[in-house]
Amino acid sequence: MTSAPKRLSYQARILVVPLGASGHSLVEAMAAGSLTNIRIVTDAGQSAASVRDIHDAAGNEITETVADLAASADMMILLGSDLPQVPAEFVATVAGAARANGVLLAGVLVDQRNWEDDEGADAMAVLRRELDMLVSVREVGLAMAFIDVLKGGRRKSEADLAATEASAATASTEESTGRGAS
Repeated sequence: MTSAPKRLSYQARILVVPLGASGHSLVEAMAAGSLTNIRIVTDAGQSAASVRDIHDAAGNEITETVADLAASADMMILLGSDLPQVPAEFVATVAGAARANGVLLAGVLVDQRNWEDDEGADAMAVLRRELDMLVSVREVGLAMAFIDVLKGGRRKSEADLAATEASAATASTEESTGRGAS
């Protein structure tokens, strides 16, 4: 009998798809913040998209088919705020690829705008129809925290882990030394 390898922790492979200019602005704010270890779509066509790590410089993009993007992700998050900017056909294409690959497809709307006009209402209908989950938050910090949770939480760097262990060892030594000194 074989057993599955055990992981000490899990980190989902996240692909963020900005929805128009508002989505790209949100990604820039997240990159300036503390969001790490996600890939973003920088340019999208109907069947292919350019992607890069959120902290890679512009020009480091690679082009992949939408199907390959879906196959290489655990979750795809569509991100935006101005609903008339939502590219409905691309959302449908991404959703089809995600379903074909068993990828969770989520939408995060930050301080959503223009949902009451005709274009915004149509975009909202597309998002509700195509997505597995749709979340609306008031500010980009909440969206970053939500994406971090979906990703599996923040990871400490090797240096942070070593510093935490060293601090714990020092505290333990001081505690045991202090007990015998009375």
